[in-house]
Amino acid sequence: MDEAKIQFSPAEMELMCNAGVILTKNRILYGIRRLLESLEGQMQRAAYLADPGPLADALGPSAKISKGENYLGLPYLVLDYPRSFDSRSIFAVRTLFWWGHSFSSTLHLSGAWKDLFAHNIVEAHGLLSQNNYFIGINEEDPWQHHFEEDNYRAIALMNAGAFSDRVERADHLKIAAEFPLRDVHFVAEDLLQSWQRLLEVCGMRFRGEW
Repeated sequence: MDEAKIQFSPAEMELMCNAGVILTKNRILYGIRRLLESLEGQMQRAAYLADPGPLADALGPSAKISKGENYLGLPYLVLDYPRSFDSRSIFAVRTLFWWGHSFSSTLHLSGAWKDLFAHNIVEAHGLLSQNNYFIGINEEDPWQHHFEEDNYRAIALMNAGAFSDRVERADHLKIAAEFPLRDVHFVAEDLLQSWQRLLEVCGMRFRGEW
C-alpha cells in the first residue's frame, strides 16, 4: 500500500483545498468565451457585407467556438471562422486563447486552398513582416500552436526569397500573429484586425463600417 500512496507538496495541498482557484478559472474562461462570441458576431457581420472573392465556399460553414483542457497541459478556447476542413484541404482562420501563454490569430491553408493562395502569401511578405507575423516551420505536426522556435519563425527575419521557398514547400501553410494575455481588455480589436488582414491577403474585400 505504501508504494501506491500519493504524495502532494504543501503548495499542491493548498491549491487542492482552495475551491476559489477553480471558480476563478471558470469565471475567466466564461469571460474569454464571451469575448470570442463577440468577435464571432463582428466577423460574421463583416463577412456578410464583404465581397468574398475566391472565399465564398470557405464562408459557407458557420463559425465554431470549441474548448479544451489539455493543449500542452493547459486550457484553451478557439474560434474558427472561416472554416473549411476536409481530408484533402483546409482553409481556416483560427483565433485562439491559450491559458498562461497568449492569444493568437492564424491562417491555416493546405491542399487546394494552399495552392490557390500561395502566390498571395508570397506577395504579402512585406505586409506580414511589418505586422509581426510568423510562418509555421513544423513539418511533423501542423496542429501545434505554440510560438517556440521549432514551430514558428518570424517573417521579419526572412528575406523575400527564403519566405517564398518556405511557402512553396509547406504542405500545411500557417501564418500567425501572437498577442499577450495582459492585453485582454483591448485585444479584441487586434484579433479582429488580424482576421481581416489575413482574409484580405486571400482576396476578400471588406466594405464600409461593420
